[in-house]
Amino acid sequence: MTSRWLSPVVIGAMLIFVAVVYPSLPAEVPTHWNYRGEVDGWSSREWGAFFAPVLATALWLLLTLLRKVDPRRRNYERFDATFWLIVNLVVMFLGAMHVLALGSALGWGIDMTRWVLVLLGLMFAGLGNYMPRLRSNWWMGVRTPWTLESETVWRATHRVAGYTFVAGGLVAIVAALLPTGLAFVVAMIGLALAAVIPVVYSYIAYRRERTAG
Repeated sequence: MTSRWLSPVVIGAMLIFVAVVYPSLPAEVPTHWNYRGEVDGWSSREWGAFFAPVLATALWLLLTLLRKVDPRRRNYERFDATFWLIVNLVVMFLGAMHVLALGSALGWGIDMTRWVLVLLGLMFAGLGNYMPRLRSNWWMGVRTPWTLESETVWRATHRVAGYTFVAGGLVAIVAALLPTGLAFVVAMIGLALAAVIPVVYSYIAYRRERTAG
């Protein structure tokens, strides 16, 4: 999971999947679902088939480049394995979403809302487990003016983010068992709080540090 080459392997698998199912795809494929799990957005077969692999490739290349131009690039040596693990998690999430979307177009009878919530929950929980290992940088983690100003605030905030992301992910997974409309609302509240609480905490921790200093 920490190899920088895992993402390209996943992207290759996505393209192989496209090659296998492409002849069977309809002229238009679903690309967006509302909170009830109903399709409310469509695209051409070409766009639907290749958008996710292209997005995953662009993401992998962009993050590979951004770490090289980060003013704090020396810090990446301190969390190199975690960096690539997080990149791989996101690319794998895109790959799973890609399979589900094309499977839906092929008539697999997929409940997209529930599957998306489960996948989001797993990704958040996975990210939460590794948040505390991130070191100060400009591109990954809880990047607020207060975490970027203080290494102490950065570490404390990412410990909190580890807990909130895991909790938010578990809420999303459990919410997938609820009635569809309610499931979406509960999961989004849980995930939003998971992201917002560390931001608020970073300000509180910064003010506390400044007062103590």
